[in-house]
Amino acid sequence: MKKGCFEKAHQLWADYVRAKYALLGAGFIRSFRSTEAEFAEWLVAAIFNGRLPNNKANPAYDVIAGEKRIQVKSVTKMPDNKSGYEISKKDKLNDPTKGATHYAFVFFDELIPDVVFFIDEAFVRKFRKAEIRRRDLECANCKVDIDLSIFRVHL
Repeated sequence: MKKGCFEKAHQLWADYVRAKYALLGAGFIRSFRSTEAEFAEWLVAAIFNGRLPNNKANPAYDVIAGEKRIQVKSVTKMPDNKSGYEISKKDKLNDPTKGATHYAFVFFDELIPDVVFFIDEAFVRKFRKAEIRRRDLECANCKVDIDLSIFRVHL
Protein backbone atom coordinates (compact mmCIF):
# COMPACT_ATOMS: atom_id res chain seq x y z
CA MET A 1 0.00 0.00 0.00
CA LYS A 2 1.34 3.41 -0.92
CA LYS A 3 2.29 5.65 1.96
CA GLY A 4 -0.30 8.30 2.59
CA CYS A 5 -3.15 6.65 0.69
CA PHE A 6 -5.28 6.44 3.85
CA GLU A 7 -4.62 10.11 4.58
CA LYS A 8 -5.63 11.10 1.04
CA ALA A 9 -8.73 8.89 1.23
CA HIS A 10 -9.58 10.37 4.63
CA GLN A 11 -9.35 13.94 3.32
CA LEU A 12 -11.48 13.25 0.27
CA TRP A 13 -14.03 11.23 2.23
CA ALA A 14 -14.31 14.02 4.81
CA ASP A 15 -15.11 16.46 1.97
CA TYR A 16 -17.77 14.06 0.70
CA VAL A 17 -19.32 13.70 4.18
CA ARG A 18 -19.38 17.48 4.67
CA ALA A 19 -21.05 17.96 1.28
CA LYS A 20 -23.63 15.26 2.00
CA TYR A 21 -24.49 16.79 5.39
CA ALA A 22 -24.72 20.25 3.80
CA LEU A 23 -27.20 18.94 1.19
CA LEU A 24 -29.14 17.16 3.96
CA GLY A 25 -29.19 20.24 6.19
CA ALA A 26 -30.42 22.43 3.33
CA GLY A 27 -33.22 19.98 2.50
CA PHE A 28 -31.99 19.04 -0.98
CA ILE A 29 -31.71 15.39 0.09
CA ARG A 30 -33.60 13.63 2.90
CA SER A 31 -31.48 10.60 3.80
CA PHE A 32 -28.16 8.87 3.27
CA ARG A 33 -29.46 7.01 0.20
CA SER A 34 -28.02 7.71 -3.22
CA THR A 35 -27.29 11.42 -3.38
CA GLU A 36 -28.11 11.66 -7.09
CA ALA A 37 -31.44 9.85 -6.65
CA GLU A 38 -32.46 12.04 -3.72
CA PHE A 39 -31.36 15.22 -5.48
CA ALA A 40 -33.29 14.19 -8.61
CA GLU A 41 -36.45 13.89 -6.50
CA TRP A 42 -35.93 17.36 -5.04
CA LEU A 43 -35.19 18.77 -8.51
CA VAL A 44 -38.37 17.31 -10.02
CA ALA A 45 -40.43 18.61 -7.09
CA ALA A 46 -38.94 22.09 -7.63
CA ILE A 47 -39.50 22.02 -11.40
CA PHE A 48 -43.15 20.97 -11.12
CA ASN A 49 -43.92 23.02 -8.02
CA GLY A 50 -44.63 19.77 -6.20
CA ARG A 51 -43.77 18.23 -2.89
CA LEU A 52 -42.12 15.09 -1.64
CA PRO A 53 -44.42 12.69 0.25
CA ASN A 54 -43.95 12.63 4.02
CA ASN A 55 -42.87 8.99 3.81
CA LYS A 56 -39.26 9.02 2.58
CA ALA A 57 -39.60 5.49 1.21
CA ASN A 58 -42.84 5.70 -0.74
CA PRO A 59 -42.67 2.77 -3.17
CA ALA A 60 -45.25 4.04 -5.68
CA TYR A 61 -44.13 7.60 -6.46
CA ASP A 62 -41.67 10.24 -5.29
CA VAL A 63 -43.29 13.61 -5.99
CA ILE A 64 -46.83 14.94 -5.77
CA ALA A 65 -47.54 17.90 -8.06
CA GLY A 66 -51.22 18.76 -8.21
CA GLU A 67 -52.99 15.67 -9.54
CA LYS A 68 -49.72 14.16 -10.75
CA ARG A 69 -47.92 11.44 -8.80
CA ILE A 70 -44.45 11.30 -10.27
CA GLN A 71 -42.00 8.41 -10.06
CA VAL A 72 -38.51 9.90 -10.36
CA LYS A 73 -35.68 7.91 -11.89
CA SER A 74 -32.13 9.19 -11.84
CA VAL A 75 -29.77 7.81 -14.42
CA THR A 76 -26.16 8.26 -13.38
CA LYS A 77 -23.58 6.32 -15.34
CA MET A 78 -19.88 6.52 -16.10
CA PRO A 79 -19.28 8.58 -19.28
CA ASP A 80 -18.60 5.49 -21.42
CA ASN A 81 -21.71 3.62 -20.18
CA LYS A 82 -24.60 4.22 -22.60
CA SER A 83 -27.14 2.00 -20.86
CA GLY A 84 -30.34 3.51 -19.52
CA TYR A 85 -32.99 2.77 -16.93
CA GLU A 86 -33.81 -0.92 -16.51
CA ILE A 87 -37.57 -1.34 -16.34
CA SER A 88 -38.57 -3.29 -13.25
CA LYS A 89 -41.49 -5.60 -12.59
CA LYS A 90 -42.88 -2.88 -10.31
CA ASP A 91 -42.90 -0.47 -13.28
CA LYS A 92 -44.77 -3.00 -15.43
CA LEU A 93 -47.35 -3.58 -12.66
CA ASN A 94 -47.90 0.11 -11.87
CA ASP A 95 -51.57 0.98 -11.34
CA PRO A 96 -51.98 4.66 -12.25
CA THR A 97 -55.14 4.94 -10.15
CA LYS A 98 -53.04 4.39 -6.99
CA GLY A 99 -49.42 4.59 -8.08
CA ALA A 100 -47.46 6.83 -10.40
CA THR A 101 -49.29 8.78 -13.07
CA HIS A 102 -46.06 10.04 -14.61
CA TYR A 103 -42.35 9.37 -14.68
CA ALA A 104 -39.55 11.90 -14.60
CA PHE A 105 -36.11 10.77 -15.74
CA VAL A 106 -33.19 12.88 -14.61
CA PHE A 107 -30.04 12.09 -16.54
CA PHE A 108 -26.73 13.06 -14.95
CA ASP A 109 -23.63 13.76 -17.01
CA GLU A 110 -20.48 13.22 -14.95
CA LEU A 111 -22.55 13.51 -11.74
CA ILE A 112 -24.18 16.77 -12.87
CA PRO A 113 -27.92 16.97 -13.62
CA ASP A 114 -28.06 17.40 -17.38
CA VAL A 115 -31.61 16.84 -18.63
CA VAL A 116 -35.07 15.98 -17.32
CA PHE A 117 -37.67 14.03 -19.28
CA PHE A 118 -41.32 13.87 -18.18
CA ILE A 119 -43.70 11.27 -19.56
CA ASP A 120 -46.97 9.48 -18.87
CA GLU A 121 -46.58 6.27 -16.86
CA ALA A 122 -48.04 4.17 -19.70
CA PHE A 123 -44.92 4.86 -21.76
CA VAL A 124 -42.84 3.03 -19.16
CA ARG A 125 -45.40 0.34 -18.31
CA LYS A 126 -45.91 -0.60 -21.97
CA PHE A 127 -42.33 -0.11 -23.17
CA ARG A 128 -41.30 -3.19 -25.19
CA LYS A 129 -37.58 -3.22 -24.40
CA ALA A 130 -35.88 -4.09 -21.11
CA GLU A 131 -34.45 -0.63 -20.61
CA ILE A 132 -35.27 2.94 -21.53
CA ARG A 133 -32.34 4.90 -22.89
CA ARG A 134 -31.94 8.60 -23.25
CA ARG A 135 -32.49 8.44 -27.01
CA ASP A 136 -35.86 6.66 -26.45
CA LEU A 137 -37.02 9.62 -24.38
CA GLU A 138 -35.59 12.12 -26.85
CA CYS A 139 -37.60 10.41 -29.60
CA ALA A 140 -40.71 10.61 -27.42
CA ASN A 141 -40.25 14.39 -27.36
CA CYS A 142 -40.78 14.67 -23.62
CA LYS A 143 -37.80 16.78 -22.59
CA VAL A 144 -38.58 19.37 -19.93
CA ASP A 145 -37.65 22.86 -21.07
CA ILE A 146 -35.37 23.82 -18.19
CA ASP A 147 -31.84 25.15 -18.20
CA LEU A 148 -29.71 23.06 -15.83
CA SER A 149 -26.41 24.69 -16.83
CA ILE A 150 -26.25 26.36 -13.41
CA PHE A 151 -25.17 22.96 -12.01
CA ARG A 152 -22.18 22.72 -14.36
CA VAL A 153 -19.07 23.09 -12.25
CA HIS A 154 -15.55 23.30 -13.46
CA LEU A 155 -13.37 21.02 -11.39
